Amino acid sequence: MTDSNHSNLDLNDAAPPTLNHVIGQERAVRQLRVALDAHYNDRAAARQGETVQAFPHVLLVGPPGVGKSLLSAIVAKELGGALHEELAQNIHAPNDLHGLMLLADEGDVVFVDEIHELIPPAQTALYRCLEERRLFLPSGRTSKRQSITLPPFTFVSATTDEWNLAKPLRDRFKLVLRLEHYGVDELMQVVANRARRMGWTLTDETAMAIAQRGRGTPRLALRLLDAARRSARAEDASNITMQHLCDALAIEGVDRLGLDPIEQRYLRMLADSGAAVRLNVLATRLGLPRQTIEQVIESDLLRLDLIAKGEAGRTLTVRGREHLQQPDDRSDIAAS
Repeated sequence: MTDSNHSNLDLNDAAPPTLNHVIGQERAVRQLRVALDAHYNDRAAARQGETVQAFPHVLLVGPPGVGKSLLSAIVAKELGGALHEELAQNIHAPNDLHGLMLLADEGDVVFVDEIHELIPPAQTALYRCLEERRLFLPSGRTSKRQSITLPPFTFVSATTDEWNLAKPLRDRFKLVLRLEHYGVDELMQVVANRARRMGWTLTDETAMAIAQRGRGTPRLALRLLDAARRSARAEDASNITMQHLCDALAIEGVDRLGLDPIEQRYLRMLADSGAAVRLNVLATRLGLPRQTIEQVIESDLLRLDLIAKGEAGRTLTVRGREHLQQPDDRSDIAAS
């Protein structure tokens, strides 16, 4: 269990220090800003001795790598409280959840990532906790339970699959922020800002080439930036050039759409089959679990309109075939 102020994120590196520095996610940022302003005004208007309600509990919904964890850290920073975070997969019983909740002082933020993975008994315990701010703990060997009232705190959770949460738990979140994939221009700004914060020299052309391969996901774009920077430092260079990016793409095996070798192999298997391929066949040939293929590999391929799913299996779309027929563009990158 992790207990840290502002999580384990370096806010001078991976996370913007305040809400004003967030790039993209305009609707979610606007929702959060209005809620924070309302909370600040409630606090300012409260009479001496009057109790002000804690900031509303927040559910962050969106695909992996678009900034859900960053926003949780920003909420804690904006509220001036500590951030106590945990992965839902590490909560094996309601007692684990109780231990996490007992860490929170007044004004703190408790963050549970991938909350759709939370076991049903813990979900039940959690929605009572969020509704009543009380924990019900076993009392020794008797059947009686001890009730503990928690200080006003804010619970923030993140999920890629909100519909796997129990409805009573979903209903306890008064603020639902839906995050989306980034546009190329937004990703370019994310990459350029990261390079600037780290003191790296990066041309606009290189930042754009990275953003075009980021698949709308800052996490992936920044991973490519780090790879290009390693190529530059391996040559003892002080700036990141298009050639360094080209070298990094070759080492990582990433293509013009940012697809990795496994994803490229998946597409080639469909192209070589000449017909629809069933999921179990793909899983056997790739040596991966069916769940991994469905939830990890196919999600972006479907979003990018490279594949289609039908009753007979998976097939390449027209765009998928066009992508495979395009020549490798790394030499063009280097030349530019």
